[in-house]
Amino acid sequence: MASPVHAAPLSVACAANFTSAMKELATLYGKTHSTKVNCTFGSTGMLYGQIINGAPYDLFLAADEKRPAMLHEQGLSEVPAQYARGNVVVWSNRKELSSMPNWKEVVLSPDCTRIGMANPKTAPYGQKVEAVLTAEGIRETVTPKLAFGKSVGTSFQYAYSGAANAAFVAQSQALSVEGCTGKYWLVPEAEPVIQSACILSNGNTMLATEFLNWLHTAAAREVINGYGYE
Repeated sequence: MASPVHAAPLSVACAANFTSAMKELATLYGKTHSTKVNCTFGSTGMLYGQIINGAPYDLFLAADEKRPAMLHEQGLSEVPAQYARGNVVVWSNRKELSSMPNWKEVVLSPDCTRIGMANPKTAPYGQKVEAVLTAEGIRETVTPKLAFGKSVGTSFQYAYSGAANAAFVAQSQALSVEGCTGKYWLVPEAEPVIQSACILSNGNTMLATEFLNWLHTAAAREVINGYGYE
């Protein structure tokens, strides 16, 4: 008897900030397509390192423009394209911080002694936070409070679990099911995070192209916009 034929899955390396949106998108995609979407989540820097060392991904959804551009320059991917534009926020589930009027009041509050933040060396959201703390002249004051995580996902977990009083995270995380248990403050001084995707040359380019094109459909954009991305 012939064995059943299973369609090859799509392997996606996805930046941690896009986790909740991507999980919902993968489920939605599966309702109208036969392709299963397998995701690996992590910091953009970590995923980039895996890709240049031969990790078998088909598509890379980064949290910046830099790494996809570098992969293209090295001949490892097709031309990158923007798929989302994210915002930096401060999030907390602590009642003593909930009445604060803005993000600076939160992080400077004496009640806020530990703040989660993504490692700026590997995470684009961490880089944006580092830049805004410097520009606002509060970096030296806030730095002793910072607890660095390998990704913005780790940063959110610090605050969500209670290991930190608050955290610098992506707006998408603040709008997730877990994020709705707390409060968030936009950091308007931080530059938006332009997030690019690239189809990896050694992967299944046909499946990756199909999914990336689908991300620009009305159904997909509704999900993406629902998590605060533009």
